[in-house]
Amino acid sequence: MSYRLKLTITISLLIALSFGIGGTLMMTTSFHETLEQETQTALSAFETIQNTLYLFHSLGSQTDLGGLSGNLSQMEGTGHWQALCLSSGEEIFFQSGEPGMLAYTLPIPTSDLCSYLSVSDAYGHGLVIANRMRAGETEMVLMARFDVSHAYAMRRTQLGQYVLVYLAVVGFGIGASMVLSFALTRHLRRLTGTVRRISDGDLSKRSRIASNDEFGQLSRDFDAMADRLQETISRLETDMQRQEQFMGAFAHELKTPMTSIIGFADLLRQGNLDENTRMMAADYIYSEGHRLERLSFKLLDLLLLKKDEVTMKRVLLSTYMHEVEQALAPAMKNKDVRLICRAEQKRVVLEPDLVKSLLYNLVDNAAKAMDNGGIIAVHGMAIPGGCQFQVVDNGRGMEPGELTKITEAFYRVDKARSRSQGGAGLGLALCKQIVQLHDGTIQFASEPGKGTRVTVSLYGKVGSKNE
Repeated sequence: MSYRLKLTITISLLIALSFGIGGTLMMTTSFHETLEQETQTALSAFETIQNTLYLFHSLGSQTDLGGLSGNLSQMEGTGHWQALCLSSGEEIFFQSGEPGMLAYTLPIPTSDLCSYLSVSDAYGHGLVIANRMRAGETEMVLMARFDVSHAYAMRRTQLGQYVLVYLAVVGFGIGASMVLSFALTRHLRRLTGTVRRISDGDLSKRSRIASNDEFGQLSRDFDAMADRLQETISRLETDMQRQEQFMGAFAHELKTPMTSIIGFADLLRQGNLDENTRMMAADYIYSEGHRLERLSFKLLDLLLLKKDEVTMKRVLLSTYMHEVEQALAPAMKNKDVRLICRAEQKRVVLEPDLVKSLLYNLVDNAAKAMDNGGIIAVHGMAIPGGCQFQVVDNGRGMEPGELTKITEAFYRVDKARSRSQGGAGLGLALCKQIVQLHDGTIQFASEPGKGTRVTVSLYGKVGSKNE
């Protein structure tokens, strides 16, 4: 049984019971009041008969009982009784109406108080009243019956009217309860539909019930819970994607320093090196090994844990660029690429390891854009509030439509060539995140057949953490 049907039945029963009990109490009270009025009227009429008899006949030692009977006969038309009897023992002085109407035994009081009895028989509903009277030495009993059927007739009329009104009210109550239950449960049905849609996989579905009652509050709480659920699921999906990106990006980032390490290790293996060359090779292997260690933690923070904050340091730009050139020179020489690095003699603020990764990726991408060698120029300069790097190559260049997509993860301009060169499409995506951590910008300008220019602007303060 649905909640709406339960609510309809409950409201209908409450209306039926409330109106039934209230109507019954009202009718019962009205009947008793009417019957009480009829009783008082009958007692007053009976008392009037007694007083009239006392008024016209001074009851004493000698009383004309025939005169009493005559007076009762004269009053018969105006006494409003159904039956009347004046008797003394077995002797009846006056009687009117059917004898059976007074065939009742009432306790006769010894004082002037009368006794009465409500009766219901073949003659209808009546009130039998009796009292003791004395006429001289003769003790008599005056007994009368008055019609009280009016009270019962009114009750029957009211009962018929009440039944019609009761049925109308109950019918109206059932209709009203159906409308009311429909109105009260429409928000519940909307919430139920929303829950069903969400359980079917539509996480964007919301109830959005704009009311100020409990349903509105429930809707707002439910929508807030659904928002948090969607955010949690989205975050889990993002975390899974970030882990996959981390694995690809980490492998991508290992390539450049590993190339340097392998190159210098090969020099050491060849032997016949002078002391300076041997120490230089060992230093680069040591420094690049440490850089790999630092870089692995940076990538873990950046891609896996998404810690969007870095600690800036002040570095001498010319020295920094010399380190970059020395690290990239062996790999560029093997690709027949001439690398030219220039920088101003100024100090700038940046995160050294991440910016090196940024420059390595830009230079590596520029080298991949060259079929038979070429020239790559890297220029570092200070700008107000930060620093700027420009990486210019004379490679194949790109179409204008490619420039808006190249920073997307896993996007590759030439997929076949990128695969053959070992690219995964993550280098520029990582560059974009590094630039964002420095509150900077990265811009690309390229022309097919003439090369590409990348301009990176970075900003930061020493010891600060970007948020």
